Amino acid sequence: MNNNQSAISDSNSGQLTFNPVLRGISHVLSVLFHPLFIPLYGTWLIIYTHSFSFAGFYGKKLFAVYASVFANMILLTGVTVLLLKQLKFIQSIRMHTQKDRIIPYIATMTFYFWAFLVFRHQTTIPLVLTAFVLGSFLAVVIAFISNLALKISMHALGMGGLLGLMFCIFSDPYYNITLLLLIIILLCGIVGTSRLILGEHTLREVYLGFMFGILAQLIAFWVIV
Repeated sequence: MNNNQSAISDSNSGQLTFNPVLRGISHVLSVLFHPLFIPLYGTWLIIYTHSFSFAGFYGKKLFAVYASVFANMILLTGVTVLLLKQLKFIQSIRMHTQKDRIIPYIATMTFYFWAFLVFRHQTTIPLVLTAFVLGSFLAVVIAFISNLALKISMHALGMGGLLGLMFCIFSDPYYNITLLLLIIILLCGIVGTSRLILGEHTLREVYLGFMFGILAQLIAFWVIV
């Protein structure tokens, strides 16, 4: 096989190795759709699709919603992971091993549950956003428990959460989000494929990530909405 092909077979390992361009694109996609950023994407999707519910949110009030999600679910989690790496509690911020994921999972569960409590006690926050935050917390809980047996894809878990969110919104005939749902499904496939191209996960770990992410949102919406 020549070097222009997108993938070649490694005769020693029996695995496929992909050319640098394809791997580079996969790295970019993995950064853009890193699980750390999923809560912010989900919040935007909710506000975009539920503009009527957020009619009173504009200016500083809308900024406060985004700021709360960013601070409690992204900033605190990201800083914690960086500190854990600096203090050598984990080997890499990419958390390749199940052992590396234990403390970050616990920290993330704490921050996500706190974010849920914050939104839960603010009666002006639409329930759909509170449910999404609860679903994000449940997804991390499921990932933490499953981490005892296998290393599921956190990227797939996050994208599965977005897809689960879209399923819940789509179930309401008031919202016509067919195109948006199809886009999220396409993105799930692209992100999942990128993780396989990079060799970060097996197909099973990616599928389980999607399944757990979707399931967590379905449970949360059943409980809250």
